[in-house]
Amino acid sequence: MIVCGLEMAASEVRLVVLNGTKTDFLHVNIEPRKLPLADDENANEIRAFRDSLYAFFRENRVERVSIKKRSKKGDYAGGPVGFKMEAITQLYTDSEVDLVNPQAIASAIKRNEPEVPTTLRGYQKTAFEAAFCALP
Repeated sequence: MIVCGLEMAASEVRLVVLNGTKTDFLHVNIEPRKLPLADDENANEIRAFRDSLYAFFRENRVERVSIKKRSKKGDYAGGPVGFKMEAITQLYTDSEVDLVNPQAIASAIKRNEPEVPTTLRGYQKTAFEAAFCALP
C-alpha cells in the first residue's frame, strides 16, 4: 500500500511517502518534500496549493493519506493556516484521508520500532511517523 504522511507546520505541508507494510516498507524519496501555502487569504493561492497537493497524491499513486492530528487549543495548538491546509487535504476524494492522533502514532512506533530511513530529512520525522502508522 502506498501511504502519504503529512504534518502541517506553519504555512507548509511536510510530506513522506511509504510503500509496503509495517513489517516491510520502502521510503519513496521524492520531490517535493514540502508544499507551502504562500498566502492563505488569496483564493488563487489556495487553489494553487490544493491543485499541487492533489497532483502530488495522483502522481505518486497515494492510496491513503495520514495526517497527524493537532490540538485545537492549548500550548501546542495548531494555527489557523494549518487547519485550512488540513481541511483542503481532507476534501481529497481519490483516496482515504485519516486524521491520526499523536497517541496512536506513538503507540504504533513503540510497538513496531521501525528503522528510520537514511533518505529521510530531519523535518520529515513526524510525517514519516504518521505515514508509518497508516501502513497495514
